Amino acid sequence: MPVNPSPSHTQSAPAAHLARTPEIHISSLIVQHDPARTDAIRDAASGIDGLEWCAAENGKAIVTLVTPTAHAVLDHIDALNALPGVHTATMVYHHCEPADAIDAPLS
Repeated sequence: MPVNPSPSHTQSAPAAHLARTPEIHISSLIVQHDPARTDAIRDAASGIDGLEWCAAENGKAIVTLVTPTAHAVLDHIDALNALPGVHTATMVYHHCEPADAIDAPLS
């Protein structure tokens, strides 16, 4: 009986020359951390491009991220998770839209 190849074997890869529309990714995260390290974590997180530290209490912080790609969101979450004293950084919200729509007037 012939074996059907998986779809990934039958479809061609997307053309690398196709331009992508610039995007804006807005995410919010809960960062659970050692409460004794809140200030150090906040200071270290301030070096992450597009991150805003919104609030922290009892070992939980709320941060927002604004990034140009979904990959950057994941990279920033990895960077937060790598900070000493961080137990976990969990995305609780994500929104993506074309970058030019951010500045468009509301109708």
